[in-house]
Amino acid sequence: MAKSKKTDHSADDNLEVVDLIALLTMPGYDGLYEAEIIAPDEEFDLLAFAPEEPAEAASPPTPREPPPTVPPRPAPPPAPTRLRSLPTAPAATPAATPPTARPAPPATAAPLPGPSQAGLARLQPVPEVADDSLDKIAAEIAACEKCGLCKTRKNTVPGVGNPKARLVLVGEAPGADEDAKGIPFIGPAGQHLDKIINAAGFKRDEIFICNIIKCRPPENRDPALAEMVACAPFLQRQLRLLNPRLIACLGNVAIKFVIGPDSTGITRIHGQWFTSIFGIPTMAMYHPSYLLRNPSREKGSPNWQMWQDIQALKKRHDEL
Repeated sequence: MAKSKKTDHSADDNLEVVDLIALLTMPGYDGLYEAEIIAPDEEFDLLAFAPEEPAEAASPPTPREPPPTVPPRPAPPPAPTRLRSLPTAPAATPAATPPTARPAPPATAAPLPGPSQAGLARLQPVPEVADDSLDKIAAEIAACEKCGLCKTRKNTVPGVGNPKARLVLVGEAPGADEDAKGIPFIGPAGQHLDKIINAAGFKRDEIFICNIIKCRPPENRDPALAEMVACAPFLQRQLRLLNPRLIACLGNVAIKFVIGPDSTGITRIHGQWFTSIFGIPTMAMYHPSYLLRNPSREKGSPNWQMWQDIQALKKRHDEL
């Protein structure tokens, strides 16, 4: 440390010269300044004049050397749980492959709408008839006098077709042409029906065609409910012998008897399947006489709709 000295630079001999370096130098750092003023006789070591740092202070790491890598601490073991009934969720696996979606189970076909209780109430159980046959039923129909139609008919019209038919077409009642010859659907409406079924691929001799009523109502009026109930046992016996797989119900009157009185109109349910009062899948279809009164064949017309329905009927018939 440099000390203050008396000099001759001042007129006052008692004035003491102040050493600014000593005054401005902080305690503990004067060695550096002495080293700059006093030239060393030997090789100068600057670090020797550096002030001593406190023992607890750590020396900074050399910039060129990377800082030491601290190994990660192992995860503490999971704490034991007292709820042993609860399973421990497995640890998530990174980049896990998403599970493959399971194929949906095959759709189960919805059951067909069934007949109403009012429709079922119209049928009475028909006892087994020994040696029953279609010819025997036709003979009984010809002699039937259960309702007043027996007084105005010319011929009864029991039905015709294949006795092993898988499809039965059921109308409401015979017309004038049918009453004259005793064969169902042979008039203009029947001829139109033949064209439709032939175009769809059906043959008349492979199906069975009949009506609920076996006698013609006067003036082609709609049959009364009492007349249909009286005649229904003949149809029940026919269907029991034929054992068809499908029924096509033609027209509103037939639909409201075979499906039920609370069924909606034919224009709304045509082409739809139902379970009839006979327990047989039944499609609702237009009556061919209605199609003759609406001759348009444009898309959406009754004839166009009938063509769509008959094709659907043929497809299901072929799948049997």
